[in-house]
Amino acid sequence: MTQGVSLEVQGETLLLLPDRALLWREASTVVVADTHFGKSSVFRRHGMAVPAGSDEHDRQRLTRIVRRETARRLFILGDFLHAPLDADGADARDLAEWCESLGDTEIHVVAGNHDRGVTQRWRPPVVWHDADHIEAPFRFTHDAERAGRTSPGRVSLGRTSPHLFTLSGHIHPVVRIGSRSRPAPRVPVFWQREAGLVLPSFGVFTGGYVVSPGPGDHIYAAGPERVVSFSPAGRC
Repeated sequence: MTQGVSLEVQGETLLLLPDRALLWREASTVVVADTHFGKSSVFRRHGMAVPAGSDEHDRQRLTRIVRRETARRLFILGDFLHAPLDADGADARDLAEWCESLGDTEIHVVAGNHDRGVTQRWRPPVVWHDADHIEAPFRFTHDAERAGRTSPGRVSLGRTSPHLFTLSGHIHPVVRIGSRSRPAPRVPVFWQREAGLVLPSFGVFTGGYVVSPGPGDHIYAAGPERVVSFSPAGRC
């Protein structure tokens, strides 16, 4: 049985789920970041010996999460793709078929830096947001450092808030859990800061950036079966 961690934000519930996803309970919305679909294909085209199958693996993970939570919507916080796809290629076809397979679950993508130019070659069957999307009390964005610098999308649900809590990705946050002399492998984490939450990258074929939490920050390690809250001591 999976075990998550619940956060309360201005009367709304965010459930941090194992396997690097979260559920906005009241809106029946699953949120992930940085799927980077097509990355392994890009590497293989450049002659790198990268095994196929990571995209299908990640799509199956997402399908399981969405169906388990009976989610009405799925939000992907940027870097949906690693690079533009050939509209007539197998990757685009497989991804489109997967989007359709989710049935009544509406897929939203907030464009990230890797998504630039994607829709000029191929239009994925999703609701596409070129700028930040606001549904108070949350701002959905790719890069929290750039949040608010571009015009936001439509405001939904008829709610307003002077202080938006940002949900973002981009960083691929990880920490090292262990001593300085014997560091453990890097662990993907949710990184909660004063004004928002940075999600770990969802794609298995993505790197990670070792973050250094500041005073008042909270770190939640995302494992396949449970989410663990902890306060890293010393250097991460």
